Amino acid sequence: MSSGRTFRKIHSRAPTRIDLAGGTVDIWPIYLFLNQPTTINLGIDLYAEAELVENDTGHVLLRSGDQGTELKLEWHELDQAKVSPMLELHLKYLLFFLARKKNANLFDPAHGLTLTTSAKSPAGAGLGGSSTLSIAMIGALATWASRDIQESRSIDPMVVGERLIEVARDVETTVIQVPAGLQDYYGAMFGGVQSLRWLPAIHDRKWLANETMADDLMQGLEKRLILFYSGQSRNSGINNWALFKSFMDRQGSVREHFQAIADATCKLEKALKARDWVGIGEAIQEEWQVRRHLASGISTPEMDQAFALALNEGATAGKICGAGGGGCFFVYLPTDDAALRARIQDKIISSEFARTGGIRALPFQASRKGLDIRIA
Repeated sequence: MSSGRTFRKIHSRAPTRIDLAGGTVDIWPIYLFLNQPTTINLGIDLYAEAELVENDTGHVLLRSGDQGTELKLEWHELDQAKVSPMLELHLKYLLFFLARKKNANLFDPAHGLTLTTSAKSPAGAGLGGSSTLSIAMIGALATWASRDIQESRSIDPMVVGERLIEVARDVETTVIQVPAGLQDYYGAMFGGVQSLRWLPAIHDRKWLANETMADDLMQGLEKRLILFYSGQSRNSGINNWALFKSFMDRQGSVREHFQAIADATCKLEKALKARDWVGIGEAIQEEWQVRRHLASGISTPEMDQAFALALNEGATAGKICGAGGGGCFFVYLPTDDAALRARIQDKIISSEFARTGGIRALPFQASRKGLDIRIA
């Protein structure tokens, strides 16, 4: 049993993401039936954060700052604890890493713990917020459960990130009760602009841009993407489950639509690598035109009106984020013209459908790195 004082505070944060193309093909085993199944996303600075604070009470306090809920427990109560849905992931991840800390003979029940989380992304935004929160919590808890904590060293996401993604996927699936996609975890863990090709047994992850690479791609995307929140929350698990069932049951032409999404995403990857700003918009729009017909309710009337207005003003693409039915959406501009950007954003925000539906702009910057963990 560890008796030394190991840390005072662990703070971790992870970026959410804008899925530029190829969402939903990241759900196992859908990608196994597709040719070159690929997802491309951009990490953004609407961070999810987790903080572990050591105390001498022997108590455990689980707290969700943005949801305004908390629960105080004794260590021996964790296994049988009943928690609100807002704290279920907190408890399950704590139990997972507590077992590993005990197995490594590093656990001292005299040391209490407060786990607090917060998220900048609106609830149900379609930016991968819950999965990003999972990665932030796992980063802090994996560090807490590691022997390296005794030397004030955090775990290295570049070394253990893929393994931690597997933990997040499996634990979060027990909460949402439907198959979980993978791209959100990768966006949160590694940040930047990523191309994710889903292959049997192993996935081919490539950065198209990050903190150590040329920055023109991320800067160009920042200037050309306008992100909005629709004012309507959505449930990605329900929407993805409907598409999953349709795919596995071979309903209609859904498999052909999924392949068309993968094909458009591969076109987007080529355009991004070439810095073909017109081609980028064309590929995003091609992907969206397929996706919007996958199932009813993916788009909303307000989103459709926003896309039509933006395209009429000079945008070349518009797309929902995540599973649709609400949440966030973006429009893409073929140039970095600040005046064009301001005009389109202002016209959408000031429109009657935006005021009625609660649509608002969400300013962001690209996140050039992923999970970041600090020990104090």
